[in-house]
Amino acid sequence: MALFGKNDGGVMDAIRCDEQDYLIWKWHPKGSSSAASQRANTIRWGSSLRVRDGSVAAFVHAGPEGGSQDFIEGPYDGIVKTDNLPVLAALVGKFYDGGSYFPAEVYFINLAELIQIKFGVPYFDVYDAEFSKYSVPVAVRGSVNFRIADYRRFIKLHRLDSFDMGRFKNEIKSTVVRYVKETVINLPNADGIPVVQIERHLAEVNARVEARLVDVIRETYGVSVSRIDISDIEIDKTSDGYKKMIAMSQNRANMFVQGAQTLFSDIGAHRKGAKRVAQTNDQEGKPIEPVIDLGEVGKNVGDAIGGAADAIGGFLGGLGQKKEAAPPPVPIAKYYVVQDEAQAGPFGMSELAALVAEGRLDANTLVWKDGMSDWEPAGSVDELAGILEP
Repeated sequence: MALFGKNDGGVMDAIRCDEQDYLIWKWHPKGSSSAASQRANTIRWGSSLRVRDGSVAAFVHAGPEGGSQDFIEGPYDGIVKTDNLPVLAALVGKFYDGGSYFPAEVYFINLAELIQIKFGVPYFDVYDAEFSKYSVPVAVRGSVNFRIADYRRFIKLHRLDSFDMGRFKNEIKSTVVRYVKETVINLPNADGIPVVQIERHLAEVNARVEARLVDVIRETYGVSVSRIDISDIEIDKTSDGYKKMIAMSQNRANMFVQGAQTLFSDIGAHRKGAKRVAQTNDQEGKPIEPVIDLGEVGKNVGDAIGGAADAIGGFLGGLGQKKEAAPPPVPIAKYYVVQDEAQAGPFGMSELAALVAEGRLDANTLVWKDGMSDWEPAGSVDELAGILEP
């Protein structure tokens, strides 16, 4: 389409972009035979200009004093004149005697176009912090979405006259692949995530890659990343490294289980042995405490079993959740009593109540427990008042 000038019969150009899918598009005047012709880079004052919303028209002039640009952001529907191209108008007046034709290239830049690049990182070796002698092949797939936000910076970084979209995408893809690979390789040491469980941590990988790449791509390529999506992390479960790590993890878990079973066996042995410990009095008539403190033994065993369970969960579950600490056992009062001029016990409260019912314990019976300075009648011990009442 062209408009005819009223003054000299010349042809007015219609400068517009009707492309639907583009990032950078160079406009050529109607009738220009090649991009290198003089006519292809010549514009006439008064030509019509239409710029869609979400786009910008860049008028680029390589004049005697270096490159210069004027920009007209959409939406715009008007004519090319000196007040909307002030830089080029000054150059035309200075070097071209104010002629109605002036040399410039026009590029339409699509600010609304969202470009998506899909990428795949072939299998590469990842080493685990726990098993540094073995590696597991890992592959990653995903996509990155970006658009031009700062078109002035974009033009500064790229030569529009030689811009190639295919090459541009490949450069961004290479950068993304490099950073994804570095992030995954460092993840076991940085976050303590086992390699054999790394495929379960897509969110952590995605967050780390995005945090590193957004600034790099903006500074290097002049585009703004709107989304990075790591869609899949694949582990080669047929590899020797994977099989060895799984086997070693299973062996460790089995060792913990066996240790727990041994501890349970020790508890049973201690209980049986404790029943056989003779209760004797010292020279002052006070009972000698049992050789084995079952409460302390139970506590230590419980702590050890709890630690083993946490370790097993870490190796096999990989859920990253810690078990809540269990409260200590409720303290139980244990009393020794004098029966037939000899000490007996220790007895819990239910056992003492049974002795009262049997008539073998009353308010005058001497009793003692840990913390008391001497034997005392049961009736004088407040804690026993409840079971002594008729």
